[in-house]
Amino acid sequence: MSDASTLPELSTRQEDLDTSNYRKHTTGNPIQRQLINRFHTRITGIVTALQPGSLLDAGCGEGFVAEIFLAAMPGLALTGFDPHEGAIELARGRNPGATFEVADIYEIPHERDSFDVVCCFEVLEHLHEPDRALAEMARVARRAVVLSVPHEPFFCLANAARGKNLDVRPRGSDPDHRNFWSREQFGQFASQALDVETLTGSFPWTICVGRPK
Repeated sequence: MSDASTLPELSTRQEDLDTSNYRKHTTGNPIQRQLINRFHTRITGIVTALQPGSLLDAGCGEGFVAEIFLAAMPGLALTGFDPHEGAIELARGRNPGATFEVADIYEIPHERDSFDVVCCFEVLEHLHEPDRALAEMARVARRAVVLSVPHEPFFCLANAARGKNLDVRPRGSDPDHRNFWSREQFGQFASQALDVETLTGSFPWTICVGRPK
C-alpha cells in the first residue's frame, strides 16, 4: 500500500490533506495504526467473500480503502465518489485503474442495481440525513451493501481514554459526528432499507452487511 509520502506529489493544497480521513489513514500513532489495519483486514475479508465484479465506494475520501480492495481483488471494477474535489484528485492519483467522481451521497448519479456491492465506511455518522443516504445506496446496489460506523459508546470512550476531543460532547467524539449508534441501534437503522445479514465489528467500529430490500 502506498504511504503518505507519495501524496504531496498529487496535491500540494494543504486543505486537501487536512481531513479527518486523511489524518486517520496516515497517523503515526502505533495503537491507532494497528486498529485501522485490523479494520481494513476485516472489511477486505467481508467484501472479498461477496465476490463482487463491480463495487461502489460511497464517500471514498482519498482512496485509501479503494487501494486495499484493488490489491486484494484484481480485476474489480471499482467506482468511488466523494463530495470533495481535492479528495477525488488524490484518490485518482492513488488508484489510476479505478473511476472516481465528485458526487452527492443523497443523489448518487447511477441507475438502480448498478453495482454488485456498495460500500460506505465512516460516512453515515457525519450526515444530517443518514436515512436518505442509506436509501440511495440500497437503490444502486444489486447484491449487498457493506457499511461501517463508530461503535458507540466505545468509540468516544477510546478517544477520551487517550485524551482526544475531551472538550467535545459526547466527550471524546469527533467534533463533526452527528449520529451516535450502538451496534444494535445501527442494525435497526440499516434495516430500514436492508435485510441485515451480518452485524459485527472491528473495535471501535461496527460493520453491517445487508441485502437491498
